[in-house]
Amino acid sequence: MLAQSQSPSGRLRGLPRRGTAAWLILAISLGVTLALWQYLDRHVTERARDRFTHLAGATRDLLVSRMQAHEQVLRGAAALFAASDHVSRAEWKAYVAALDLEEALPGVLGAGFTEIVPAGRLEAHVAAVRAEGFPDYRIHPEGVRDPYSGVVYLEPFDDRNQRAFGYDMYAEPVRREAMERARDSGRPALTAKLVLVQEYGSDVQPGFLIYLPIYQRAAEPATIDERRATLRGFVYSPFRAHDTMERIFAGGPRGIDIELFDSEIADAGLLFASARRNGAARFVVTHCIEVAGRPWVARFSSTPEFEASQASTEPVLILAGGGALSLMLFGFTQAGARHRRRLQAIAASLAHSRDEFRTLVENVPGVVFRSQIDAPWAVIHISQGIEALTGATPEEFMSARVAFGDFILREDFTAIEDAIRTALERHTSYEVEYRMRARNGQTHWVSERGRVYVDRYGKPLWLDGVIIEITERKEAEEAIRNLAFVDTLTHLPNRRFLLDRLRQGVANSRRHGRHGALLFIDLDHFKSINDSYGHEAGDKLLCEVAQRLRQSMREGDTVARLGGDEFVVMLEDLGETGEEACEKGAAIGEKILAALNEPFLIAGEHHRNTPSIGVACFGSEDERAEDLLRRADAAMYRAKAAGRNRLETNGGSPR
Repeated sequence: MLAQSQSPSGRLRGLPRRGTAAWLILAISLGVTLALWQYLDRHVTERARDRFTHLAGATRDLLVSRMQAHEQVLRGAAALFAASDHVSRAEWKAYVAALDLEEALPGVLGAGFTEIVPAGRLEAHVAAVRAEGFPDYRIHPEGVRDPYSGVVYLEPFDDRNQRAFGYDMYAEPVRREAMERARDSGRPALTAKLVLVQEYGSDVQPGFLIYLPIYQRAAEPATIDERRATLRGFVYSPFRAHDTMERIFAGGPRGIDIELFDSEIADAGLLFASARRNGAARFVVTHCIEVAGRPWVARFSSTPEFEASQASTEPVLILAGGGALSLMLFGFTQAGARHRRRLQAIAASLAHSRDEFRTLVENVPGVVFRSQIDAPWAVIHISQGIEALTGATPEEFMSARVAFGDFILREDFTAIEDAIRTALERHTSYEVEYRMRARNGQTHWVSERGRVYVDRYGKPLWLDGVIIEITERKEAEEAIRNLAFVDTLTHLPNRRFLLDRLRQGVANSRRHGRHGALLFIDLDHFKSINDSYGHEAGDKLLCEVAQRLRQSMREGDTVARLGGDEFVVMLEDLGETGEEACEKGAAIGEKILAALNEPFLIAGEHHRNTPSIGVACFGSEDERAEDLLRRADAAMYRAKAAGRNRLETNGGSPR
């Protein structure tokens, strides 16, 4: 504005000193000032709106990621049922306790299992649960229907959750709709808004549940009819909406009011509101979210505190400065001196605005940066947060002593370059996850979101973006994945992991012409241990068997627990012929037989528990992993039929 006002004053300097000329100068300068004030006011408003939109998006992402984490807990529970013929009440309690839901995923009431009970099995089902120590157990509400369902496991089993024990959720239409949707799709399903059975007293909240179907263990249903025919029950989690959302958003962005609706924005569908609706909110953003197959609508409104924090003095300063400059030009005789002073005042104002902007950038969570487009991504500007990730200061980056590429793992370069290239081609922003190794050797997972800045001719100039550390989220995801592949009692690989490893082993043997062997191990008379000493003693025996199997194996061999007292050992690279592989596999089986014949210390007494072992060899022939496992199982049963405590090879002579 200042440069523009100089030009007309220079042109008007030679005009007659008439009042009309002075008023014309005043009118022009005031008009320019008002135009700039309006422009800056719109700019400040748009900047605040962009900031609020970003906050709303971050809050939405926090909600989505937390609900996905709850879904992963149910997938882990489904994996527990898939890995075992029967999940006992104690195993379920131990599984839920290991998740530490109150610390890892606060807000959920618990995790439970409801069993589908045909009408013909109702009395047997009730009798079985009562035999477990619950003499008052019954399926409620009363009534004749087919089928029934009953909540048999729900942890933690506190006073609130005990109200749901035996509750027939299948008899209630809202819950049933979600259960049938989960049953037919095989995926998690969220209910509509409802009141949980656990609610009582004056603090009654809206709630919802997430279901994941459990099918019969031997079934792999591919169609809706197969899923309906093999349905065993559901694992599920109940949520009190207010408690859950308050815990989710407790550490989220500030300055934002949150309303969450089921399906559509309506009073009847309100699940959660962080505060009373502010009808005068300056910024409102609405996001449609799908959670476990059901739509939610999240409405985010700015708070007075947020709007106050985004207010800027720049438009007022421009308006005041422009008015003063107009009066200075109108005075004409002192125009030069006043003009220089006004320039200095505006320069100071701009410097102050620049400092405020830097402060705002430094307060943004994560690392705000501007860098070159190509690796190693030399830095143009970067915020203080980079020092926590790398150990290098912003000054080292901006002086070109270090660059982003010096701290990014080399194997992640390709993913970053591909993301930037795709964003440039599509004229969109990019988002990519990668690892950074700090100077102290610590590796951090980060998520980078940015955009390529181009000039009006489309030439790329630099990258602008934000980097946020996601190490804890990655570690949590890895922990949840491990639950699906590890036996929780012995910490050995489970059936799912074994089948995957076995498919790889069979393929490698067929490819390289090297033969291997599979040992199927079943403990003789294991049931008598549980009957005589209790299940805790039986569990300790299984853990000791697992330890002895590990000690008997070569490095690189795979030991897994299928369930119950069944173990499997996969031996690879035993020889170039099937005879050689079978001979070596049998020798290792004899070693295992001897190790498991050693006495076990049970309840203070030495007890001998022998195994029966079946050996099946594999090599260059085309064979499915499941068929190989069945051959080894058949050989084991021959060993049992021949007297137990012995080893049988598939098609070979006993040992």
